[in-house]
Amino acid sequence: MKVFGIEFYRGRQRELIDELIKLSDAPFKYLVTANVNHIVLLEHDEQFREAYRYAGHRLCDSRVLFPVLQRLDAGIAEPIPGSTLTRAMMNIAQLRQWPVTVLGCERDVVATLKRNYPSVTFHHYNPPMGFINDPEEVERCIAFMQRQRSRMTFFSVGSPRQEILACALFKRGGATGIGLCTGASLDFLSGKVKRAPIWVQRLSLEWLHRLCTEPRRLGRRYAVDAYRILPIIARQFRNR
Repeated sequence: MKVFGIEFYRGRQRELIDELIKLSDAPFKYLVTANVNHIVLLEHDEQFREAYRYAGHRLCDSRVLFPVLQRLDAGIAEPIPGSTLTRAMMNIAQLRQWPVTVLGCERDVVATLKRNYPSVTFHHYNPPMGFINDPEEVERCIAFMQRQRSRMTFFSVGSPRQEILACALFKRGGATGIGLCTGASLDFLSGKVKRAPIWVQRLSLEWLHRLCTEPRRLGRRYAVDAYRILPIIARQFRNR
């Protein structure tokens, strides 16, 4: 059943990881991680909607969104936060000595990842700001990812840019492995940005922790999303 126009992945994280391992040496597919901000963006951004349509997996990333989806009978077993999935998949990449591509992130983040995961071969490219509106730069990103033949690619350039780029790569073909559109997850994994403690995550308050640690970047976005999501949710309940 689609909720907010999305056919969500219904399995648990362990099942998802098994699926991703099997897909890691196949032609490129990617997953997206839905949160409140994504639901708001999907209302008006056709390119973003297209990226969601072509995605191989659409996860519920948000513990805030999860109870709403339960009430709407989405059939989701559990939320799968992108940051949690990223850590699990990087542990697998280390164990299996995978090549991993990182699109986005600062050099210091990737340098830390290289130290922490010495068995992983990292390929890194960080496009300039505004790249998604520059066809030549988008082509440069696609060509870079096609060349690497990685088992796993992290798209870390923010939404909706990362999802739009992953969709463009999927439609173009010529790449391999799994693409994870998981935003700032590598910043958390490297320790550059501190993730909320486990007890805060379990209380579904990770959003508040992030707001307190990055108020300038997230304050306005969270306020706007909170205002816009309410009528979207109300409409979804009316149309059940």
